[in-house]
Parts: sequence; C-alpha cells; structure tokens
Amino acid sequence: MDYDDLKQRGGSGLGTAAVTIFDKSVDMVGAIRRYSHFYTHESCGQCTPCREGTGWMEKVLTRMETGDAELEEIPMLEEISRQIEGHTICALGDAAAWPVQGLIRKFKHKIVERIEDPSSFKPEDHFQKSWPGAPLKNQEWVDKFSDGSAYKSKASA
Repeated sequence: MDYDDLKQRGGSGLGTAAVTIFDKSVDMVGAIRRYSHFYTHESCGQCTPCREGTGWMEKVLTRMETGDAELEEIPMLEEISRQIEGHTICALGDAAAWPVQGLIRKFKHKIVERIEDPSSFKPEDHFQKSWPGAPLKNQEWVDKFSDGSAYKSKASA
C-alpha cells in the first residue's frame, strides 16, 4: 500500500500518515465520533474554525451516533468540515475534517439509517462499543472485552 494506492482505490490519501483499518464489526459513526472527540480535545483554541468547528462536529456526530439527529444535519456537518479544512493555522483542523468527510462520503447510508430508525442500531452487535468520552482505564477495557464475547454474540447470531 502506498500513496497512489490510497488515492486510486480508496479515494483517500495519507494526510497525517496515520492509517486505521477497521473490520465490519466497527460502528463507523461511533468511530468517527471518537476521532472528533479527540480533535476537539486537542485543539489549542487559537483559530476559530478549529476551536468552534471541531466542537460542533463532535456534537452533531454524537446526535448521529445515538439517532437523535435530523437528516438536514448531514449536509450541515459536511459544510462545517469544509469550513474547517484549509482555514486553520495548523493541520489539526484538516485532520479533524477529513474523517468526517470520509464518513459522509462512504457511510452516509449508515447515518441516514440510524436517523430514520434509531432502534436499527444495536451497540451489542459491534465489537468496538461506543465510548461516551468518560475516563476508561485500559484494564477496565481488557476486563470487559478481552474474552471476545461482544464479537462472538454477533458471529453466533
């Protein structure tokens, strides 16, 4: 895998040179919401697009994750990400915007499905449980999920 592969096959790029690979057991809306939480937390607050935009993206993604958003918020979320991208002092704003844009580009149907029928999403069907942002020690995670039971319940269904 190289830069050209990512561009041609995935419609992506190296960006921050970090590549995360997810399998089908991962809730993509929740995963990108967690990324958004990270970037909101890491923003230094110096420039307005990043300071305000990352927080708004996280809030909208949180509503989308729980099915409490409106369909009109999907293009709004994309517009927020476009207003951040290329308008910040450092690259953190771009890095925050790109996963959101990718989520909308590749998984918009999942967002729409969750908004239209919030009961269609079953967290227990996903190995990577949604994390609300509360402190979680690594040992707690290991104790709770290391036996693979969350994944096995989906596989045996």
